[in-house]
Amino acid sequence: MRLGGLSGRFFRISEWISRLAYVNFLWLLFTLTGLVLLGIMPATVALFAVIRKWVLGKNEFSVFSVFWKTYRKEFVKSNFLGAVLVIFSFILYVDLAFIPIEGIFFTLIRFGVLVISFLFLIVLLYIFPVYVHYDWKIGMYLKYAFILGASYPHFTFGMMIGIFILYLILTIVPGVIPFFSVSLLAFMIMWTANQVFKKAEGLTVTKTKTESI
Repeated sequence: MRLGGLSGRFFRISEWISRLAYVNFLWLLFTLTGLVLLGIMPATVALFAVIRKWVLGKNEFSVFSVFWKTYRKEFVKSNFLGAVLVIFSFILYVDLAFIPIEGIFFTLIRFGVLVISFLFLIVLLYIFPVYVHYDWKIGMYLKYAFILGASYPHFTFGMMIGIFILYLILTIVPGVIPFFSVSLLAFMIMWTANQVFKKAEGLTVTKTKTESI
């Protein structure tokens, strides 16, 4: 039975609150299951895989089943991707930390590193949506996460603004952080990225992830 009016809206809001809280709990649980270091990447990929289905309007599925199967299937591959991202992040951090501030030459180098860091941020914003949406190799994920993010800057900046607003909300109401922080962030990123995917459908894009899970 489908409720209408105020009761229907309240029911749908309550349903979404419970969904986001549940998938946030699964993310925490499976991150800890992998001892954090090995669990955070596959748990995050599994989180985005679930949220992708919701964004695409698919609601009739077992959240736990999709989460667990994705976590198990992508455990090795996602951790390899995570290692690549961490190494690159570390290199950028070291460059910014140890490049001298004084001197025109070093100032230009720092500026170049800052530009690269901003471009890398674009990759980080899109890497998980691209990972769960397309069936590619690691190098292709990195390449197209940047291409898609840079090709639609209004969506990318909108995503950044949304993240900042979410950060402000969580600092005002920190009590909701254990229940909704990661799932809300992932939903906002996945929804925005999906708008980019729709815009990019006219481009030459390879196959998306199969719906076997």
